Amino acid sequence: MENFNYFNPVKMLFGKGQIDNLTDEILPYGKRVLLVYGQHHLKDTGLYEKVVSQFAKAGITWFELEGVHPNPRYRLVEDGINICRQENIEFVLGIGGGSVSDTAKAVAIGTRMDSDIWDAYEDFNYAMHDPAKVPKHTVGDVLPFGIVMTKAGTGSEFDYTSVLSRRETQEKLMIIDKRIYAKFCIDDPALTLTTPLQESMYGVADIMTHFLEQYFSPSKNTLVLDGIKEGQLKAVIAAGRRVQENLNDYDARSYLLYAAAWACADQNMCGATPEWSSHLIEHELSAQTDLNHGHGMAIVYSGWMPYVLEAIPERFAQYAQNVWGIERKGRTDVELGREGIEKTKEFWRSLGITLTLSEAGVDEKYIGSIASQAMRFGAVGSAKALSEAAISEILYSVK
Repeated sequence: MENFNYFNPVKMLFGKGQIDNLTDEILPYGKRVLLVYGQHHLKDTGLYEKVVSQFAKAGITWFELEGVHPNPRYRLVEDGINICRQENIEFVLGIGGGSVSDTAKAVAIGTRMDSDIWDAYEDFNYAMHDPAKVPKHTVGDVLPFGIVMTKAGTGSEFDYTSVLSRRETQEKLMIIDKRIYAKFCIDDPALTLTTPLQESMYGVADIMTHFLEQYFSPSKNTLVLDGIKEGQLKAVIAAGRRVQENLNDYDARSYLLYAAAWACADQNMCGATPEWSSHLIEHELSAQTDLNHGHGMAIVYSGWMPYVLEAIPERFAQYAQNVWGIERKGRTDVELGREGIEKTKEFWRSLGITLTLSEAGVDEKYIGSIASQAMRFGAVGSAKALSEAAISEILYSVK
């Protein structure tokens, strides 16, 4: 294992009925709240009324930023920042899925910045790929915020990453900074029961790829970390099948929600070098096509795994054996790993997830620009370095 420092200050309230503790968690930070949510789900399910009635009872004055879209929008974040400044907002609360969480984080970051919020995201990506670059625009003092999750997938409520899209320029960037941990998150599995089947299955793929991006690492001697991820992956696979059969399976929903939170938590990344190249490629894919992130990850990963198999064959062989229970039977690591990859794709297809760009309605004309944009900040890949041509090859393999 490699050296690491670990810190996660997010207070997690997990379980049925935890939403009832919402205002107790907010009040220490103030009584002027910006409520951030999506397009219709919050109101359609009755959760909106439950929340605002708690606000009224606690004497909280709230303002609303409605209409968060998958692949969170820069323009909406600007609107939220303006509300926070004009109304002296003391706390930002996001209720929804990963895009709502990322939007709330961006608003919290941008409210106290002197520059445009997009500058911080852009500068971070330049510095991430080239440590010699000193970013001019960085995260500073962040407005306190909390997250209530209603979908299992991204795990954004428990990490310190935010993703933001600009539809007008077809860009999607992330920022990673330990100053953007939430003050608290509420993970109440009962709130995820209304997530539709397709979105739920995309969430399963999202969770799995988050674990796999850390699992398929070039790092050595990571036995404890590997065991954690293998156990989580097996639980997510089993829970995904159960939710597919019964959307109201509370226990299966709880497994997915908990696994999602830990999938991107620092704990799983301590001691090993993660492999985020597929994530960076997918960001460009969804930036240009607005594809669902979990769906896009399943597609990109279906092309990425075979491409890097021979660079870390022992990792793929271990995955095949320990996650899918595939017996070696005299086969090489590459042969065993290849079967593990096929098992993964077979599982995703069984959940109704299409694994080609064409099936997802994405024209192959985007492949060249996706590849070039993925490389614009610098090198991509840790298990195997990827060139622009390599990224194109990966995408053409799943066209």
